Amino acid sequence: MYHILVVDDQQAEIDAIEWLIHKHALPFSVAQANNGEEALEYIRGHHVDLLFTDIRMPFMDGLELIKQAKVVVPDLKVLIYSAYGEFEYAQKAIQLGTVNYMLKPIDVKEFLKVFHSIIAILEDERLQREKDERLIKGFHKGVAYEKEKLLFDLLQGRERDVHYEERAAFAGLSHLANKRMYMMMIGLVDHFFDLHHTAVFEFLQSTCKHEMLFLNMNEYQSIMLVAIDPASTISDNQQELMAYGDGVREWLEIRFDRRSFIIVGSPINTLEGLHDEFVQMEELMNFRFFMDNSVVCSKEDASIYDHVDDESLELMLKDIYTSIARKEYRTLEHRIEFLIASMRNSKRFSSMYAKLLFTEIMKRIVDSQDKKNVLLLKDGLERIALCNSISELRQVILSVFQEHLLRIETATDDQCRKVIEDVQTLIQMEYGSDLGVEYLAKRVFLSPSYLSFLFKKSTGQSLVKYITAVRMERAKELLRDSTIKVVDIASTVGFANTSYFNLMFKQYNGLTPVQYREGGNRS
Repeated sequence: MYHILVVDDQQAEIDAIEWLIHKHALPFSVAQANNGEEALEYIRGHHVDLLFTDIRMPFMDGLELIKQAKVVVPDLKVLIYSAYGEFEYAQKAIQLGTVNYMLKPIDVKEFLKVFHSIIAILEDERLQREKDERLIKGFHKGVAYEKEKLLFDLLQGRERDVHYEERAAFAGLSHLANKRMYMMMIGLVDHFFDLHHTAVFEFLQSTCKHEMLFLNMNEYQSIMLVAIDPASTISDNQQELMAYGDGVREWLEIRFDRRSFIIVGSPINTLEGLHDEFVQMEELMNFRFFMDNSVVCSKEDASIYDHVDDESLELMLKDIYTSIARKEYRTLEHRIEFLIASMRNSKRFSSMYAKLLFTEIMKRIVDSQDKKNVLLLKDGLERIALCNSISELRQVILSVFQEHLLRIETATDDQCRKVIEDVQTLIQMEYGSDLGVEYLAKRVFLSPSYLSFLFKKSTGQSLVKYITAVRMERAKELLRDSTIKVVDIASTVGFANTSYFNLMFKQYNGLTPVQYREGGNRS
């Protein structure tokens, strides 16, 4: 439905034109004005597709009305009708961009012919506008996807291809090279971002005073990339973001009753530097259960491990002594490395205490052997005494395993692998349920943090990433081999939110589920 404004100082003429429009079901809603000034005021406040005006009127004639109306709406369609058929009026009207010129009295056939031609013009323009809007919408959608995909690739450390510069320019990321970048990693224990992605994005977008990009990594973890202008007057941007992160944590707790853990990264100067910082932040995220604070700074490594309390330490040592007694040396190796990682750079543990702790572990290892290896004990204790850092201590302990103990192990060589295989089997069987690290840890009788550590060390990828990969593969099978609706496939593979499933599927496979089903999987 289009909108026409009929202007004439004779009300009977207006009523006759409106009657013809309604009688012949022309797609116009009709507005009326009795002079040029009244008509111009209406045009300034309302959308008008077609101006149908007489020429001779009081206060402001039709030609002046057209001239001023075109200033307000440059592409306004105009149709003039008048009893005066002189050529000079028609000529001036054409110069002002008039669509057509009709003479009074109106001939119905001519009236309908002219109106149908105007309707065709309006319809062509409407279709072109809709096409342009779809193209613009598709372009922006493509830019948004390419931006997310490029960021995802950069975080994963995927090798730059020959089109990297073009991709960065298309995605609108090239300008970030002129800004200081900081990452904020937001992690939760349970499913969250697949259900509340939009709400979180809108909150961050409305509260962050800097340029911000938001990327979901999986259901449990998201990345916020903040770009700060170098001219910023705030001297310590990281402390500013720590305070902001605390506000995000508080909002998540109040709004959703969810406890989160947030890491604020160090400044990054290039897009290529995102990967190294992301890896470090992921490692810190694995140890969040040992921390009292819910918002931490990645550059303060010492603070990350300051919060290993006595109870946690006692539990770790108990696990280590159990592995020694059972001669499960593969498991023991991982448990010791986990302990070292937890203690690294901690102000809570002195170097002397760390050496005494590992001296006791070394003695227990030697005592557990059938034949007491005095030389092994002497060599190990001497090397421990000479260590100047926790990193050196780690190298000594691991070298003892590599040089002596691991070659002892035969039947118990698969202990750690067995745990990981059990976890993988559980995921393969229960991928459609609400899987989480805590649930899986309980099933294999490990702490969540230690299971995450062990899984990453054994497989090279995080537990959450493995769960997502299994779900994506099963989704691809269902899309290829069944006619199940996408919304049902999303639910079947463990995604409560179909839109989030579509986003993650495209992120991992480069195609939407529908595109994949329609043949993209064969390309």
